[in-house]
Parts: sequence; structure tokens; C-alpha cells
Amino acid sequence: MRRERLKHMKKRLREATRAQRELEKRMFHLKTLYDVSREIGSLIDTQAIIKNLLMMVVGTFGVERGLILIVEVGENRIQTMTQRGFDDAASAALSQAVDAGFPTKVQGATGTVVLSESDDSGLLSSLNLRVWIPFDVNERLRGGIGLGEKLTGDPYLPDDSELLVTLANQAAVAIQNATAHEEVVRYADELAASLRRIQILESVRANLSKFVPKTVQALIEESPEAPLLDKREADLSVMFADITGYSRLSAKMDLERVNQLVEVYFGAFLDEILKLGGDVNETAGDGLMVIFRDPDPRRHATAAVLAALGIQRRTRETNATLEGFFDPITMHVGVNSGIAWVGATKIEGTAGTRWTYTASGPTTNIAARLAALGEGGSVVISAEVRRRLGDEFAVEEDMGSQSLKNVSEPVRAYRLRVEEREPAVAQVLVESRRHPRRPVSWPIRVWIGEDSFDGHAVDSSIYGICVVTVAKDLLKVGASYRLEIFVGADSPLQYTAEVRNLSDHGVGMKTKEPFPLG
Repeated sequence: MRRERLKHMKKRLREATRAQRELEKRMFHLKTLYDVSREIGSLIDTQAIIKNLLMMVVGTFGVERGLILIVEVGENRIQTMTQRGFDDAASAALSQAVDAGFPTKVQGATGTVVLSESDDSGLLSSLNLRVWIPFDVNERLRGGIGLGEKLTGDPYLPDDSELLVTLANQAAVAIQNATAHEEVVRYADELAASLRRIQILESVRANLSKFVPKTVQALIEESPEAPLLDKREADLSVMFADITGYSRLSAKMDLERVNQLVEVYFGAFLDEILKLGGDVNETAGDGLMVIFRDPDPRRHATAAVLAALGIQRRTRETNATLEGFFDPITMHVGVNSGIAWVGATKIEGTAGTRWTYTASGPTTNIAARLAALGEGGSVVISAEVRRRLGDEFAVEEDMGSQSLKNVSEPVRAYRLRVEEREPAVAQVLVESRRHPRRPVSWPIRVWIGEDSFDGHAVDSSIYGICVVTVAKDLLKVGASYRLEIFVGADSPLQYTAEVRNLSDHGVGMKTKEPFPLG
């Protein structure tokens, strides 16, 4: 009986010893996993992760040779690697093994351990690796942990395999996080570089815009690859303005003060020009050439005249402001409307090629000659401008037909009265420019007396509309008519609209009530 009890106690002791050893091993594994998590969990660099992990694995299992390798599967190329115990010959053998398909050809799924004796490819043996634990980072990257013989000569046990698989899984997760972080950093760097390029381009654009006409800027922005800069005919208005007695002024003052003076005045002029849609096309020391364009011929003529009157008004205001500092100046201003050639002109020489974008032809030439006709402080317009504008602006003098230099036929000219205040029509024109035209397809009805004529609107701004109607030949420029617009309401919207121009495009009409563009 006593012998049986002793035998039973020895058995229980052996079981307890095994349990203790198992517990100690589990505690060792847990400590190893804790240490690994602590070492690599906060790392965001793949190379640092695999380097720290390999050092811990080699120390934990007591091996002389170890390897962690990540390969781009599609290109069969090493993406990153760290190793211990590989000399030059072993490193060369590793490169050859990767070329031969390692680790893809080493059979084994994620979560398994491949022993060298079960590796049919023979690649593990060629690298003197005893075990290989594969893991997948993503579809593109595959890697693994490879270890050589233990220094003790002991085999790799199932508990070792379990720990190695867990470590490989941890490595995969850490590398996935690091890879994602590296992608975010790369995207952030690319975005920062792109933003910097955009800032540089915007800076270049802002600086070039000081020298490039707005028309050219718009054409390039509309079609950056192939802007339409070819010369073509266009109906436009041209304004020339220059300082009276500029040569005498330059002789009396030093160059710096002359430039300061011109900048002050021309800065004030630019405000008037830009708010009315003008495009400063050319500048000389004492003058400006400004182009005004609009689908409505009457509209761009009005804008040009308003800008000319504004220049004379701002000249008087600036003269008063600078009284006592500079002698007052006077301006010659002329305006003409008509057809001109607008586009780029290429000037080629042995030193290179230069492009200019401008308007040319008799319309431009006449505008320049009309400016020369005017006495200081006046605005001179051609008969064509007067025809388009009617009596909208007060004429101070009918100057009769004038023979102009390099103009074959005499041109009738008119001197306009320059008011102290800005004309009310200027505010209307500036306000309407804030609401550009857009295509519409509204049914409309125009009433001429008791007769009505149907048609449709093709485009509209908030106060202007272009309609197509069979009644076009019966309508008169400057006359007002009742206009009905059908936009889905129970009853048509009622307007009183003035005819501003008649063209092949349609009938341009203007109203004081806003159209339903919202």
C-alpha cells in the first residue's frame, strides 16, 4: 500500500513538474510577445520593425543565423530585409534564391512553419535555414522569418512553432501599419509638393498677369494646351488716352518723380477701366490703349465712353489731391468702335521670337487720331460711336469731318461734355457686369401695339436678354415693348424691355426688372 502511494506521488510530482515547465514556457512566450509588442508596436518604419524583431527572435531561440525578408511578389524583388549571420557568400546565395522564386516557391501558408526537410524547393537548405515562417503583408508584399540551427542543437518543437507563428502574425500587423503610415506620409509629401508647384504656378500667373492682357489670360485658361490666339475679325471699341505735354513734363522733372506721377494717375485710371470690363492692351510712357469687347456692340461702346469720361473725371480729382506737390496734368482721350483684327502677332528676328496680342486696323488707328484731336480734358468720339449710343451722352461740340493722318476718308468727330459726377448709366453697366449672360430657352411673346409675336430667348443676364422672334424687322432700337416670358408659372412674367441692338444673333433687350435666373 505504501509503495503504491509512493508511486502515485511520484507520478503526481512528474505531472506537476511538467505543468510547471509548461507554465514557465507559456510565461516565457507571453513575456516574449509582450516584449515584442512593446518594441515594435509603436514603430512606424518597416526596417526598424523587422530589425528589432529579428534581434529578439534570434536571442529568444538562441540561433546564430536569422533572416526576415519581405518581397514584392509581382516583380519578385526584395522590398526590405534584415539578417544576422549571413556573410557575403550567404548574401549572394540569398539573392540567387530570391531570383529563383524564394520565398514564393517555399510551400507553406500563413500560420504554418516550414521545416527545411519538408521544403521540396531546396531553397531553405541552400540558405542553411532550419525553419521558415511565412506571413502576408498585403496582396503585393509577402515575407517571412527564417532561422538557422539552434546553438544547442535542439530541434524546433511544436511550442516553438506556435510562438514563431504568433510572432510572424504580429510582424505582419506591425508592417501593415507601418506600410499604411509610409503611404500616408508619401501621399502627404506628394500633396505638399503639388501644392508648392501650384503656389509657384499661381505666383508666376499673378506676376505674368501684370504684363498679359486679360483677353489672353482668359483664352489660355479656357484652353491651356492650345489657346485660340489666331487673328480674327471682331467688333469692338478702342480707347486711346495720353498725357498732354508729356515730353515737356519729363524735361522739367527727374525720371523717378515722373514715374511716380504716372503711377498715381494711371492707377486711378485703371480702376475706371477694369470696373467697366476694359482690357489694357498696350502702354507707353504717357499713354494707354484699351480694348472693350461684348456681344452687344452698343454695350462695349458705352463701356469705352464711360471709361474715357471716368479718366477725365479722375484726372481732375487727382489734380486737386496733388495740388501744391505736382503741376496739374491734362489727358487726350479718343474712342472709336468698329471691326478690327484681334489676335497674336509673331515678330521673329535673329535673336529670337516675340509674340504680341493686340487689335489692329483702321478702327484702332482712328481711335488714336481722335485722341490727338481733343483738347486737354475732353473726350472725342467718332460718328460710329455716336450712332451706337444715340443721345445717351451729352455732346459739347460737333467737330465736323476731320482729316486724320493715315486715314483715307474724313471722319466726323464729336467732343463729349465731361460731367463732374459719374453718369448713372455707369452704375447700371457695372452692376450688370456682375451678372454675366447664360444660355436659356424660355418661350417669349413680344407685343407691338395690339399685335403679339411669339419667339424664344437664347440667353439672358439679370437685366438683359437676347430673343429670337419673327418681329425683329418691326422692332426699333431705343423703343420699348411689352415682353412676356413663360417659365412654367400659371401666367407669363410681364416686362417692359427696351431694344438695345438688332443682329443676326437676335434682338438684344434691356429691362429694369430682374429676369428669373435664380
